[in-house]
Amino acid sequence: MDAADRKTLFVQIPAYRDAELLPTLVDMIERASSPQRLRVSVCWQHDTFDDPTRFMDGGFSVTRDVFKGRLRHTLRRRGATIQLFDYAMDESRGCGWARAMAQQGFCDEDYSLQIDSHHRFARHWDRDLIEMLEDLRCSAYPRPVLVGHPPAYVPGERMPERCEESHQMDFVAFGGLCVVRTRSTPIHPSATRPVRARFFSGGFAFADGSIVRDVPADPDHYFNTEEITLAVRAYTHGYDLFHPHRHVLWHYYGREGAPKVWEDQSLARARGETALDGGQLGVRAMAAVEAAFGMGNKPPVTVPWLGTRRTLAQYERYAGLCFARRAATPETLARLAPSDADQGLDEEAWEARLRAAPWIP
Repeated sequence: MDAADRKTLFVQIPAYRDAELLPTLVDMIERASSPQRLRVSVCWQHDTFDDPTRFMDGGFSVTRDVFKGRLRHTLRRRGATIQLFDYAMDESRGCGWARAMAQQGFCDEDYSLQIDSHHRFARHWDRDLIEMLEDLRCSAYPRPVLVGHPPAYVPGERMPERCEESHQMDFVAFGGLCVVRTRSTPIHPSATRPVRARFFSGGFAFADGSIVRDVPADPDHYFNTEEITLAVRAYTHGYDLFHPHRHVLWHYYGREGAPKVWEDQSLARARGETALDGGQLGVRAMAAVEAAFGMGNKPPVTVPWLGTRRTLAQYERYAGLCFARRAATPETLARLAPSDADQGLDEEAWEARLRAAPWIP
């Protein structure tokens, strides 16, 4: 085993009543170039009909113990280790909370991959991600992060060995519970290196393991506000965002008929079984983000989660966005690549470059 193969990779996964979790774990391990490097941590939110025996039936060895007062199942396969932190479905507090619970398993691994529980993987996905990240590091970006929305797969369909698609996340509008709305558009197939990114993706982010310490998951984000705050937090902590020019995994979008935490909680609330309201949590998170970004006709509220290597204003100049004015630069509106060209402008010159951006209630 060479030095590169000895590098460890922490994979963090929130899983809510997801039948795709087991095939995701199997595919991740079977298609890795070095499965022994994988240290996977899952916030396993399940119903009473789900139990660890299905992982044994899927080819994993399973043991269990108690970690910080929480039942933990440890799965092993081909040298990979998976920690399942056991939570009943009615304990769930949304996506940000689940990611924070999954991060309990972090042990200073060299790299971190943040994904969801419904993916398929290209052959040697781990090697390819590490090579892309290290190539960026050698190009004057000491803290690169690969982010993006992977292409789609459908369960049961045969998957290719490699993924030749690539997408970038483009600005669409301000507004709604997302604060900023984005969409994925194809990256030109002639691209041979990752391209700079404005935004962060909750369902795929690959970086040094240090990002788990520097930019930990925020349990107060129920769902929609997670990505824009991660973008700002990562950037202000000195991380540089990139879209991979070639994806190494696929994502199962929509998942029609699959259980969703907000739907289960809405039904439980209607039955009087819980007072938890995911909608209210989402609105509260949105209000907190808008205050932190100065979007309420007031100066930004000081928050502890911003980094000190860069400022919120520097992120806005980089991304070509002005949160307070709900405005964007012509380059951002035209879906051109972000740059550092506006960092040296004075405030008057910067504001002169801004254009009113779409807003969706």
